[in-house]
Amino acid sequence: GNGDKPEKPHFDSRSLIFELDPCNGNGKVCLVYKHAEPVVSPDTEIWFLDRALYWHFLTKTFTAYYRLLITHLGLPQWQYAFTSYGVSPQAKQWFNMYKPITINTALLSEEADSFVNKLDPNKVFKSKNKTPVLKKKPLSQPPGSQKSHTSMTSTKTSSLAGNSSRK
Repeated sequence: GNGDKPEKPHFDSRSLIFELDPCNGNGKVCLVYKHAEPVVSPDTEIWFLDRALYWHFLTKTFTAYYRLLITHLGLPQWQYAFTSYGVSPQAKQWFNMYKPITINTALLSEEADSFVNKLDPNKVFKSKNKTPVLKKKPLSQPPGSQKSHTSMTSTKTSSLAGNSSRK
């Protein structure tokens, strides 16, 4: 009657439940043996029990659960992605930083622009119009010292020019 959803675990003798991960108090990941008898049955599933004591199906096998764990990088509260609640805003920040496509796969099909970088490079790398720095004029020197300096410079340049022509 419940379609493809597996039968939820029971807290009585019909199920053996083992806690795999306490999820820092945000819920519990449980390994559930259904139709428990004294002999361990191969009918196992991995479920997430949230703090309101609602069961959320994760996978049929431990191997599949372990793959999900690795895919979600073991980020806090990743199990809530499989619930109707969804992940918390804090967990979304972690996902957006480390694994952005994993958390937004539903958005990817709905909104193509959700992953588009809305950063306008023209605004970011826009050169700022700086006022040109005016070069300061050298301090005025007494006319006598300026002449002597110019005459020494012209003597040196003429002797250097003569050396280059000899070679």
